[in-house]
This record gives sequence, C-alpha cells and structure tokens, in this order.
Amino acid sequence: MTAPTPPPTPPPTPDSTSTSVTEHLIGENVASDLVKDGIGWLHSTAAGWGLGPTWAEVVAGAISVGVVIVVCIAANFVGKFFIHKIVDTTLRRKESDWAKAMVEHKVFHQLSQLVPVAILAFAMPAFEQYGVSWWLRPLLEIYVIFVLLRVSFGLLEVGEALVHQHGLENKIPATGLSQAGKILLSFVAVVLVLSVLFSQSPLWFLSGLGAVMAVLMLIFKDSILGLVAGIQVSTNDMVRVGDWITIPSRGVDGDVEEITLTTIRIRAFDATVSMVPAYDLITNPFTNWRAMSESGGRRIKRSINIDIETIRYVDRDDLDRFRKFTVLADYLDQTIAEVDAWNAEHGVDTSRHINGRQQTNVGVFRAYIEAYLQQHSKVHQKGFTFLIRHLDPTPQGLPIQVYVFTNDNRWVQYEQIQADIFDHLLAAVPEFDLAVFQSPSGRDVQMLQSDR
Repeated sequence: MTAPTPPPTPPPTPDSTSTSVTEHLIGENVASDLVKDGIGWLHSTAAGWGLGPTWAEVVAGAISVGVVIVVCIAANFVGKFFIHKIVDTTLRRKESDWAKAMVEHKVFHQLSQLVPVAILAFAMPAFEQYGVSWWLRPLLEIYVIFVLLRVSFGLLEVGEALVHQHGLENKIPATGLSQAGKILLSFVAVVLVLSVLFSQSPLWFLSGLGAVMAVLMLIFKDSILGLVAGIQVSTNDMVRVGDWITIPSRGVDGDVEEITLTTIRIRAFDATVSMVPAYDLITNPFTNWRAMSESGGRRIKRSINIDIETIRYVDRDDLDRFRKFTVLADYLDQTIAEVDAWNAEHGVDTSRHINGRQQTNVGVFRAYIEAYLQQHSKVHQKGFTFLIRHLDPTPQGLPIQVYVFTNDNRWVQYEQIQADIFDHLLAAVPEFDLAVFQSPSGRDVQMLQSDR
C-alpha cells in the first residue's frame, strides 16, 4: 500500500524566517521574556480593574505603547546629551584633525538615532499582538538604512574636510570622490529599501534591474555620461584643483577652482568664471600645464626678425670690434683660429669673402645670443632644451629663434625675465650692423616725402 502523501509545508512567513536589519543590530532576543511578562502583567492588572477581556487588552496595549514611546524619547535625549557632553567634549580636547572633523560633521549624533530603533525592535512583541508589526518592522529597517546612510555621508565629508585641511586638494580630488561615494551609497540604500518593501533579497532585486537600467540610461544619457566622465577625471588624476588648463574648443584658459562629478569650475586670467562639463575633458583635447609648473622651468619661444638686406660678411676690423664684447671674446678667438687654419689648409683665396669659410655678422650675433643666455642666471643651462636657431626666411626677414627655459615659472616673473632678455637683444642688434625688420609705418612715409 502506498504511503499517504504528507501535506505540503506552508510557506514560511517573513516574520518567522527572515532576519531583519533590526535583529542584526540587537541580536535575536527581540521578543524577550521580560517584554512578554510585562504585557501579561498589564493585561491582568487591567482585568483586575473590572474591565472585560477586550478593554483589558486595549488598555494593556495602550499603556505598553505609551511606555515604549516615552522610553524611546528619553533614550534619544539621553543619547544626544551623552554624545554632546562626553563624546564631543573629549574629541574637541584632542589635537587631531580627524576628531575635530567628526564633531563638526556630527557623525556620532547620527549614530545616536539608532538607540530608539533598538528599543522599538526590542519591544516589537508589544505591537505584534495588535497586527501592526507587518508595517512597523519594515519601517524600522528603512529608518536604520537611512541613519546608516547619513552616517556614511558624514564619514565621507570628514575625509573630504581632512584633505582640504592638509592642503591635499591639489593631489586628491576629494570633492569628486566624495560625491561618487555618496551616489554609490545612495544606490545601495535604494536597493536595500526596495528589498525591504518587497520582502525580497537585494540580489534578486538587482537581477531584475537590467531592463530598467537600460531605459534609465536612454533617458538620463547626458547625466550618466557626465557622471562617468567626472569619475574618470577624478580617478585618473587628469585635472586637479589649482591646475592651469586650456580648452581650445571652449575658449577657456585659466586655473581650476573646483572639481565635481559633473562640472569643473575654471577662473580665467581676466577674472571670469567658466563652468565646463566634465564630459568635455574626455571628448575634447585640452592642455594641462601642471607638468610645466612642477618641472621648475617655463619655455621662452620667441624670434627676432632680422632684415636680410643687412646681413653681410665681416672683416678683421669688425672682428676686432666684436672682441670687445666680453661674452664673445673666447668664441671669436676660437672661431678665427679655426677659420684661418681651414682656409690655409685648403689654399683658399681670402681676398674675396665668398671663398672658403668666412664669418657673417648674423652668425656672430647668433653666437652672442647663445653666450649671453649661457651666463644668464634666470635661464636653465642643463636639463632643459637650450637652442638658438635660424628659422626659414620669410617676407618679414630672417627669424632668429630663442628656445630656452627660465628657472622661474611664475607668470609675472617669467614675463619679466623674457622681456629683459629681448630688451637687451633688440638693443644689441645694431652693434652687429644688423637691423630688425619692421613693416613701413606712417612715419616712414613722411620721412621719404621729406627727403624729396
């Protein structure tokens, strides 16, 4: 004979099998014997007053609820008083910055809100008899999630404050990382709240978010791209607060004042402020001058246009005159001996300058620029490019380019050094029987007319 099939096991109720957040906080002794005995004593006392069973139950429930509410309110005040008088006072006496930041952002004040929650969870049997636990328990769990979220936000703000206090905001994008952390924690909190409301596992809930996330990505495409770009900018250290950046597509050139997950605030050198989406730094090219600032050198790249008609060979009288320029004496002694030896070795007829090797006034001037800058105290001599060269001749003359680096990269000081160098070089041009090219002006026309 076939054994009878056992009846199906009824599905477990969430209250009997699931472990709630509040139970994790205070353990599994929620329905303690003390609470049960207290409720029973209230019920029997009310019945002893001559009340019927129904009214006795109502009175016992009302008194137990009132007692729990009073205890929760008192515990809340006691917890805040304890934190304010003892914890905050102790932390303020400490010299550490983190202790002061914890007090300023009231992290422990947020934790004190868990005390009433623990008391309510402990007294849950007083409410289960009246059929309210089905909504009160999830409400407590959601409140716990909310409190923990605020505590986490406070800790992130403490970290951000410490970064700013120690002057590390130029190296650590604290604001962007803090915002990213808050967004991630908020997402986790939303998932936990929904899992509590629907009595499902967070993993089950996440598995069903695929289609919803696809729709959200289409709707909030720009916001999501900006968020992702902001995270990339922060984590890859592409830009820091204080960096000088140039964004040609936006016409922005200035110092970074603030970096958030979606925007970057830049103060231009004319004191205007530009708000640039972080996404622009990912999709468009930009220049970050941080490496220049950290290198200790700043480039001078400027040319002097020499009038080609003034370029000529130099003779012995010119060379003797140039020898009086202190920085050129050694160079001229060496080159004169070298040129004379080469011409003699090859039997060159030196009666004509075009024969053999000869020096020119522009060549000597170029050597003078190099010698002058080599003894300049504000110009890097090693570790940086040091170059004096000709560029291609143009209708505006022959450019002689100065390509060197100053050892002071501060803007004002750099401009002063550059101006001093070219003031001297421009004034020295006529000493070599050269002329700087300059387009004709109205004064030139007047001089021509007066000569007629």
